[in-house]
Amino acid sequence: MMLSDIGGTGRRHARDFIVRGPRGVGKTVLLTRFHELGEAQGFDRISLQATQGGVGMAAGILAGADAYLRHGSPAWRRATETLHHLAAITDSASGIRAEGLNADAQEAPLDPRALAQALATVAQEIRCDAPGGGLLVTIDELQVSHAADLALLAATLECLDAEHADSPVAFAASALLAITEVLRDAGVTDAACRFEIPAIPVELDRPAARFAIVEPARARGVVWSEVGVERLIAATHGYPAHVQLFADAAWKLAAGPREVTAHDVERGIAEAEQQVEARTLEPRWRSVTDRHAELLAALAVTTRQTDRAYATSAEISDVLGRPVNEWSAARMQLIYASDIYAPARGCLAFTVPSYAPYVLREYEARRAEARLELTALSVMSQRLSRT
Repeated sequence: MMLSDIGGTGRRHARDFIVRGPRGVGKTVLLTRFHELGEAQGFDRISLQATQGGVGMAAGILAGADAYLRHGSPAWRRATETLHHLAAITDSASGIRAEGLNADAQEAPLDPRALAQALATVAQEIRCDAPGGGLLVTIDELQVSHAADLALLAATLECLDAEHADSPVAFAASALLAITEVLRDAGVTDAACRFEIPAIPVELDRPAARFAIVEPARARGVVWSEVGVERLIAATHGYPAHVQLFADAAWKLAAGPREVTAHDVERGIAEAEQQVEARTLEPRWRSVTDRHAELLAALAVTTRQTDRAYATSAEISDVLGRPVNEWSAARMQLIYASDIYAPARGCLAFTVPSYAPYVLREYEARRAEARLELTALSVMSQRLSRT
């Protein structure tokens, strides 16, 4: 609906959005689906992948424009003058000459009006050839973008709204859960007003998880054991990436061609858990600092003893024996890394449910080798019991 509105009347109906969630919940898949919907309606698209240390946003847009020009797109050729003007500004800002329209260097801060003008011009030309169409700009992994690019993005979209309201330009992005904090740190103080930032649930509810397991198999004439389905949902906690991984492992190990039994599921869970530990949990655990490990252990102890999926900041302070201000920096760093998230104000939870038991199993060995004095699990547990 939004693309139809933008294609018809321009930015007046734009709802720029950033879909956020932890890794493995389908953000990129949703962005790809948005691409397909846009192309079916006549939108050309520029898809950017934000990377740490990568090229800036304007350079990425120019590279996308260059690709359309090489393929002989009439709309983009008609906008060549505007695009070359943008490339010249970008070259001047970076101090490095670019080939064609590609700006291969990190550009200095760019006037958002110039970028907005270029996008609006291209979008109008596209709509001339494809009524109802326009330009769709998407960015995957937005949270790793440079602060200057995030500020430029917000300012460019504001310029489009204020000065090019008729232009059919749409924007969408995907990001980890900490994107609101990342935008704030980049100086985008009105992010909640500038963007719609819906969150994909970290855990699927039981009906959704069951559907994801059963329906793809049913479409191919394969039946799942009901006991096996319930066991798989429990083992994955409804975490989308693990639902997919564990179900795939069980299906591949199934003895019969038309049925996945409870026994197949148990074998699949064992194999998938080894994959998750080797590919996800162990690398993350090795990458965190000792203080990060201590905070993760405090969260794991609290969720285990309270039998909840989250812990409050007050509980974690009690377990650590330190006030919030002494561990808040570690908290934010772990949120930025998507190891944990805040399901509600003053609460923390593990992004990947299976990380908690892994932390409890590995923490004491980590503590024994740490250069800092870290709190023992037994002490954490005692402190929590007294509260």
